[in-house]
Amino acid sequence: MTEPVSVTYYEAGTHLIPGDDGLKAYAEAIDPIFDVGVTQAGERTQGWIKTYQIGSLLVGQAFMTGGHFVYSRDQRKVAALGLDVILVQVIEKGGDLRFAGAEGVPGRPGDVCLVDMMRTFRSETSDCTNLNLALPRNLLPLSAQELDGLHGVVLPGHTVAGQMMAQHIRLLWGLASGLSADEIPVVTRATLELLTALSAPYRGSGGPDGHLHSVQLMRVRRHIEARLGDSGLGPARLCRDFGLSRASLYRLFTPLGGVSDYIRERRLQQAFTQLADPALRHKTMGQVAQDNGFTGWAVFARAFRSRFQMTPGEVRELGPEAVARRVQTGAPQLPDWLRQMDRF
Repeated sequence: MTEPVSVTYYEAGTHLIPGDDGLKAYAEAIDPIFDVGVTQAGERTQGWIKTYQIGSLLVGQAFMTGGHFVYSRDQRKVAALGLDVILVQVIEKGGDLRFAGAEGVPGRPGDVCLVDMMRTFRSETSDCTNLNLALPRNLLPLSAQELDGLHGVVLPGHTVAGQMMAQHIRLLWGLASGLSADEIPVVTRATLELLTALSAPYRGSGGPDGHLHSVQLMRVRRHIEARLGDSGLGPARLCRDFGLSRASLYRLFTPLGGVSDYIRERRLQQAFTQLADPALRHKTMGQVAQDNGFTGWAVFARAFRSRFQMTPGEVRELGPEAVARRVQTGAPQLPDWLRQMDRF
């Protein structure tokens, strides 16, 4: 793993764009983590997020008030977006009601609340300001069972553990913009070690079968990602590689529209990126198709145009402009950072 050592800033919400458009931008920014619903909204409703990417960590501040905000992450969301990430939230003002299980647990000012993004979760609030720290699970020096026990953990604000973790995240937020490349690995290591130590007395015993389903899906998805160029990759190969029945494999990928469609989508996405990359212009378009598991040009070209409304040749000719046209912005986006976190 080569850990990125840059600091990048991102913000979205009503502090930049007032009204409904700002709320929509806020919801879109955190869409990889939660589906966001806002009711009882009025002229004074506000929601915004400010975030720094610090190497493989994200630290940010979120503010919401003047409406009823509901944040949900169901099995569909978990399956579709993965994110093998732990979210650590410090409630600074206001509060929320959070559901990591069947019963709601109130979050109060000073509390440090942990959420496993491979698990389902929901929270509700009408007035809350919090600091957020997101970090890949695989960076934590914990066993699989210990990692599973982090979901829903609350370090109460009145405890030493809660106060120390909250102060560390506040300090990290304050220092984020000025961290150098040499300092980022040190800060990352200190953050991981502190969270590991302070959460130890509060960790649970692990998650339900639904979590095992999500972890298995993540493993299969990573296996697919590493073998997109293998034209023989398909349901039969995956069943053999993972010891799964076809029925079990199909159930895993039902939230993603089916395993075969998922493989095709990932191949097309990767082919688009390669065709738009000026550094890969030495490869013919036929080679790009073959490198992404397509055995025939006609099949590839037809599927590509159907998916992107552009031919492979048009994407090759436009280069980076094709990417900008596709996403309608050339700026780095928080959703992109979040989707990449589980690759670290």
